[in-house]
Amino acid sequence: MKLELIITRSVILVITGVTGTFINSIIVLLNFRFWRDVTTSKSYNRLLFVIGLTNTILQAHFIFDAILKIYSLYLLNENLLLCVITFGFTLVDVNIWNTTWLSLLCCVRLVNSSHCFYLKIKAKFFSSLPLLIVGSVLFAVTINLPLFWTTKLHIPTNTTDSPASGYFISLDAYYIIFSSLFGFSVPFCMTCVSIGFSISTLLGHIRRMEGSDSHLTSAQLQGHYRAVKTMVIRVFLDFLFFLIIVLGVSVPLIFNSTTYSVLWLAVLMYPTSQAFILVFGNPKLKSAVCGLMKC
Repeated sequence: MKLELIITRSVILVITGVTGTFINSIIVLLNFRFWRDVTTSKSYNRLLFVIGLTNTILQAHFIFDAILKIYSLYLLNENLLLCVITFGFTLVDVNIWNTTWLSLLCCVRLVNSSHCFYLKIKAKFFSSLPLLIVGSVLFAVTINLPLFWTTKLHIPTNTTDSPASGYFISLDAYYIIFSSLFGFSVPFCMTCVSIGFSISTLLGHIRRMEGSDSHLTSAQLQGHYRAVKTMVIRVFLDFLFFLIIVLGVSVPLIFNSTTYSVLWLAVLMYPTSQAFILVFGNPKLKSAVCGLMKC
């Protein structure tokens, strides 16, 4: 790899690594404190704590992966690459499932219904949320473990035909379809449905309040609109990241070093982007983070 490219990627790695780790660590610490506060919602803060912790681990994983990739250390040990790929895909799937649980949590808190079946589901969801989080982690590990045996590393003998990373990665097509279906498509659809219900509830509430004589301030309206915008941005980010992963394993694009660098940067920014969405979509987190940054 050229020296200029190594320097550029190292600078990008430092900036994204420091920013993402700092913001996500603050989210973890603040939600652990909110978690212990009896005046706050424990389920919501526990889930934000898990999401922040997963993002922090994912950010550290991306930093470790980028260091090995920049200095071509993967070429020394193929098993190291296989372990990093398996662990990385597992963390991404866990992150996507955590997003699903967060959207479902917001949905059951926003949607009002007096139907007995809905009330039973709502009560069951709150009590089963810790088990759902642990279950999604075990499920992600199970469906991604075969990556260690199905992924192959190919080092081209002709250096002129080498991709930007210096090697080719071949994944089993049937496994990719299976993993994409249960690791992304299913939770993504659940997230979209729950966000759709949440948005329709919020917009209906806004229309009712605007059409009534109640004293709804502009700050309250802005809070509702911010919640809608945060949900839409969050689901768009997951879809964009999945698209980037698909493009990243495309062989024709890997030959283009510029395209590869852009995709690599987008992957590094994923945990950081999630952290900013969580912070600016939560007034309590936003005020706490701003207060810490001022200090």
